[in-house]
Amino acid sequence: MAESHGNSTAAWTGVGIILLATLITCIGVILGSPTLWIPGAVLVVVGVVAWIVLDKAGYGENGHRSKKGTSAVR
Repeated sequence: MAESHGNSTAAWTGVGIILLATLITCIGVILGSPTLWIPGAVLVVVGVVAWIVLDKAGYGENGHRSKKGTSAVR
């Protein structure tokens, strides 16, 4: 099991976008409004893509930008 448990910039950004998109989609479905649930569904895909792109850019769990502290010997 990973030590960070997914606590990375990539994960937080992706999940945040997906949660917002899910809220928009649910409201659109309840109201029967395609002008809300279609963009909400598209935003879910945007959240997944943002998560993957940020992970590849080094902001993921194993990325070089997510390391806390330095590796220098003191």
